[in-house]
Amino acid sequence: MIIHPILQNQPPALKLLYFLLILTGSLFLVNIFGLVLAFPIFGRSFLESLSQGYDFSNPDVISKLKYLQIVNQFALFIVPSLVFTLFAGNKIFTYVRIKRNISPVFLMFALSVVIVGLPFINWIGEVNARMSFPQVFSNIEQWMKSSEAQAAEVTTAFLNTPSIWGFVVNMLMIAILPALGEELFFRGVLQRIFKEWFKNIHVAVFVTAFIFSAIHIQFYGFIPRFLLGIYLGYIFYWSGNLWIPILIHFLNNGLAVCVAFLSAKGLLKANFDTFGRSDDTFVIVFSAIVVSLLVFLLFRNRRSNKEFGIK
Repeated sequence: MIIHPILQNQPPALKLLYFLLILTGSLFLVNIFGLVLAFPIFGRSFLESLSQGYDFSNPDVISKLKYLQIVNQFALFIVPSLVFTLFAGNKIFTYVRIKRNISPVFLMFALSVVIVGLPFINWIGEVNARMSFPQVFSNIEQWMKSSEAQAAEVTTAFLNTPSIWGFVVNMLMIAILPALGEELFFRGVLQRIFKEWFKNIHVAVFVTAFIFSAIHIQFYGFIPRFLLGIYLGYIFYWSGNLWIPILIHFLNNGLAVCVAFLSAKGLLKANFDTFGRSDDTFVIVFSAIVVSLLVFLLFRNRRSNKEFGIK
């Protein structure tokens, strides 16, 4: 079926409006489909067991919550992004810049930055976690801490599995689908719309990264995720290939899944929240400076606008 790209020559504001409308429709239709599909998989007690409260010690509840999380990945990120690209450019891979040819050197360097930068990112996370508000905003702060604690509890329940099947499901739910879906959504669609709108790639990258971090609704991890979004945005811009940020995103999330699995098996004495953390401030600052210099030296002469494919 060929869909005419009716949004191809439309102003970016109208593209964003249509994208939000498609997103709204996807959230409704895909979640309805997911609920219908859940009954033959889990039985008629699917909604009833969840309505009685979330017992994170119950494997049956965890399985159902993981299923809903997977459905939500399709409803929120994957389906609306793919549908929008059909109306905006017809050819999905061309519009979002998914290319077959990937520079091995570029990819290895981009991935190594994530690994080398772990101590710095975790240090930023600690600083973000110690954030406090004035007394007048104490109610807001309490709500944020409560939401953060609940999110941490769910994440721990998801990751705390020593079984191979649980590991495979976690890789799909936490690493593979978010890497594909979120990069299609944020870098493939949103960043391109904002680039057309603001006529400035730097504004587009920062605005997209802000939304990328905010949409996770984890306030005490906002800054590290914001920095990751900036990095992914520029990597996409420099490489002109969405596969690069997808693989980086996969590595970032997949590493947490692997560390949690090995910890649950008793093979690694580390926590996915603290893996790569260093208590040596000098090492943290020095590694950040080295990484920044390497990024600058490698990419300063690249013709980014041409490679990104947006004039």
